[in-house]
Amino acid sequence: MKYLRTSNLKNKTVLLRVDVNVPIDEKTHGVADCFRIDQIVPTIKLLMENGNKVILCGHLGRPEGKKDEKFTLKPVAEFLANRLFLKFAETKDKVAKYEVPHLVFFTGNIAEEKVQKQIEKVEAKNLVFLENLRFYKGEEENDPVFAKKLSALADVYVNDAFGVDHRAAASTVGVTKYLDSYCGLLLEQEIKSLDTVLHKSQKPFVLMMGGIKISDKVETIQNLAKKADKILLGGGISNLFFLSKGYEIGLSKVEKTAEKTAWHLEKNYKDKIFLPLDVVVADEKMDKYSIRVCAPHEIGKKEMVLDIGPKTILAFAQQLKAAKTIVWNGPLGHFEIKPFDTGTMSLARVVGGVSTRSAYGLVGGGETVDAVRLSHQFEHIDHVSTGGGAMLEYLAGKELPGIEALK
Repeated sequence: MKYLRTSNLKNKTVLLRVDVNVPIDEKTHGVADCFRIDQIVPTIKLLMENGNKVILCGHLGRPEGKKDEKFTLKPVAEFLANRLFLKFAETKDKVAKYEVPHLVFFTGNIAEEKVQKQIEKVEAKNLVFLENLRFYKGEEENDPVFAKKLSALADVYVNDAFGVDHRAAASTVGVTKYLDSYCGLLLEQEIKSLDTVLHKSQKPFVLMMGGIKISDKVETIQNLAKKADKILLGGGISNLFFLSKGYEIGLSKVEKTAEKTAWHLEKNYKDKIFLPLDVVVADEKMDKYSIRVCAPHEIGKKEMVLDIGPKTILAFAQQLKAAKTIVWNGPLGHFEIKPFDTGTMSLARVVGGVSTRSAYGLVGGGETVDAVRLSHQFEHIDHVSTGGGAMLEYLAGKELPGIEALK
């Protein structure tokens, strides 16, 4: 694989695939979370400082091959322009001459020759940003015709979109057949961080998993269980294990179709798996009068589990503090609403407290990243991944199409 960091890429036209699939605020129509955008800035700056003309491409949401203004990348383009101190300009097919550097957001059909010619006319001092690639049916289908049209815009391709590399798309796999291809700075860091866990982890190794669904995490748990000393489970995942034991879980959110999966995991890794000792429950109104702490086998039929309890927080914290390697994916409760954020926030601070010091800490997944941000632990954790599904698949030992295509 060729790395941008060690290349001497200068004065080229570069197609840069980035992951800008970020939440957009429904009221303000602005970017609601800039984490992923901030992570691609170093690669953009390095390319532009070396005199390269950069053409950014990415996607937002699932428009399913149809143009839908709800999924326009304009808010992202405007945010990035501000971040890079560039003027913002939007055009469909005609480009003006700019005296100062601009971010030029193209909304026209890039498969049309007239649009391609206008993109070609943009000066290297400006940053080109293409509209949502998933407006084109050929993107998700990894259509070679669309990939060829996309690659015709540039001389070189750089992949810095780890979060989408577990899917074979025209912009992650197809274009590599037509362009000299490189691994971007962010993607390189993601690979190195994940490989540290897979191949250089130190013991004790603690894996902490939460969230609702276990089906997309079971292979990761199975693969990391070979190395992990402790597997701490919370959130909807632990509810599933309670259900498999025959406990009442009331109105708790759970992936019921995966009950057998939980049963098999506990049977195979019973010496490593740690479930909550106590939980915080409430009725469906979630008012303060119905909140109580109880043992897992004491959950009522009209109650739902919303957080791990104080005994569990203490027990999990002790395991994390003794760890030399930590991997965390998934919140441990309904952390978006207080007071059900106590478990997730408390353990996020513990992970931050031991990471970069006594342990190597790796965290990933959309909601988990939100928890890290809310607990102000970003700068304390060794690596916060920009990919949720991609991170899980990589840690499960799978080959990611977007990364394999660069080799």
